[in-house]
Amino acid sequence: MQNSNEKTRMLELMAPIERQIMMCDDRADLLMIASAMMVYTKSIFDNEVGISGRKQMFKDFAEK
Repeated sequence: MQNSNEKTRMLELMAPIERQIMMCDDRADLLMIASAMMVYTKSIFDNEVGISGRKQMFKDFAEK
């Protein structure tokens, strides 16, 4: 049951991001928003799991 709630919540949280992506007019806009999202993502992970935790998460993600 919790998995269903998590999926629902993730969809709710992703909706504004999806809208912003759909507003991109071209490849340059898409790359610009992706870059901005990466900067914010890095900051969130640094604040929440620490720099070493973020580095490990990114490393694990890249290896998959």
